[in-house]
Amino acid sequence: MIRAILFDMGGTLDGDGLHWLDRFVALYENSGLKLPREKIRAAFDEAERQSLQDEDILTADFAQMIAEHVRWQFAYLELDDHALAQQIVEGFIAPVRAAVVANAQLLAELAARGFALGVASNGCGNVDKLCADFGFAPYLAAIVDSRRVGLCKPDPAFFFHAAKAIRAAPETIVMVGDSFERDVRPAKLAGMKTAWLEGASARECSDPSLIDFRLRKLADLPAALSAA
Repeated sequence: MIRAILFDMGGTLDGDGLHWLDRFVALYENSGLKLPREKIRAAFDEAERQSLQDEDILTADFAQMIAEHVRWQFAYLELDDHALAQQIVEGFIAPVRAAVVANAQLLAELAARGFALGVASNGCGNVDKLCADFGFAPYLAAIVDSRRVGLCKPDPAFFFHAAKAIRAAPETIVMVGDSFERDVRPAKLAGMKTAWLEGASARECSDPSLIDFRLRKLADLPAALSAA
């Protein structure tokens, strides 16, 4: 019997299966900048590296975090355009703000059904701040942030730690995430059930047998659990 549900954050609870990198690539393209994806990926990776070391991120809310992320990207890309940076920041934040309202309602529904809920994320140390900012915190029994616990996906040890944090046996937990390699595969190795948030279009993966539930959107989860 499923007793607990763990959610990834970036690409999952803050959206519907769309990775942060893909969001930034679309925003740069829409701004008129003709940058190859590989260049944007390099800037994104540099911003991610800095966010894992920066001390101010530990207390940053979502808007502060994205502003810093874009600032680091622009520094890497050698772009000096405050108006464009603000456009990218606002373009990133707006759809997330819309998505998290619906996702907070989803968490409320699942909590009312008796599930213990948690977030298990490769974070920058501020996942608890994001959960509070998004309105998720009242429904969560556990928040596991990789920077805080010293473990990260795809290490199965991260998922064993998350199971202990939410006080449930792995076989009674569903891990919900948008990454097959970072969420689904290691969660299944840890003994959990898995829900893969594919997004709007079907995606290929290396081993479909590891997936218990395939979701087009996060709102499909309650019905999938009811049918299990």
